[in-house]
Amino acid sequence: MNNQKKEQLQRLLWMANVQGFYPDKPAVELEAGYQRWKEHRQQFTQLDRDFSPENMWQGSPNIEPATLAGSIVFSFHYGPYRLLPRYLVAAGYRLTVVVSAAVLNRERMRYARDLATMGAPADSLECLEASNTMVIRKMLQAILLNRLILVFLDANESVGTNESKEEQGRLRVSFGGSYFYWRSNLLKLAHRFGLPVHAIHLNPKLHHKESAWQMENPIAVLTPADKNNPMAILNAFTKLQEIFQKMMHNDWTAWENWGLMHHYKGFDERTGSGTKCKGSWMIPFSFADKGYLFDLSRRIFYEIIVKKNNNF
Repeated sequence: MNNQKKEQLQRLLWMANVQGFYPDKPAVELEAGYQRWKEHRQQFTQLDRDFSPENMWQGSPNIEPATLAGSIVFSFHYGPYRLLPRYLVAAGYRLTVVVSAAVLNRERMRYARDLATMGAPADSLECLEASNTMVIRKMLQAILLNRLILVFLDANESVGTNESKEEQGRLRVSFGGSYFYWRSNLLKLAHRFGLPVHAIHLNPKLHHKESAWQMENPIAVLTPADKNNPMAILNAFTKLQEIFQKMMHNDWTAWENWGLMHHYKGFDERTGSGTKCKGSWMIPFSFADKGYLFDLSRRIFYEIIVKKNNNF
């Protein structure tokens, strides 16, 4: 798949998702938003490449290690979020990052290089694979060692019914004209054991050039005192939503996942094998040697399957 086709597919996914959450945005604003999103990604890549011991303090506030040590910290794939682990290590934390297997394989060597560049001890940053059967036990052990556990919340990218998502312990996040899901298992774990939970993210600096970003002060989401409060998880989820909404209000084009997540209302409507759509424009494209049609009105992808007839 050449770069031009990848760009077309990315733009198509981005437009479909954004229009699902912002149905009132005109086409001109959507196109401008897409171009700004691409510019953001280029800037964030450059910030990642320009990282050095001299500039690592620029985005890191003066957060005492006692503030977040021994707690779970939620963040988002927003802004130049790949800088966040470096800022936290620079602030004096011993960091445990919970990531997928794909991210672990991709980032492991880079994290090691970052620590060497910073002159930080090798155990300043470790990664846990989220799908590992021992991940919960390892997280609890990390907290006992007074480490900070960093987890990125994102829209769930898998396709499925809302009922199955809710049964699997996922929280429905209302946003714009639609919604998506966050996993709730870590909130439940923290509540059960009385663990502190905070939220933190990067924001553009006020009155600075666009490429300057800083880490916001952490916000408490759960405290050990909430262990016996039956409403604590709901209150914590509400705080996380408020943080997310405020963050997106500052600059919604700085959220990386516009090009990845699904719009769920389209999936809710699919109750049968056929389509109820009375008319629509269909855009053909190919990806990984397969053919697809994209339904503009319902924002759904259909795979084109050709059945061979052995009689011919």
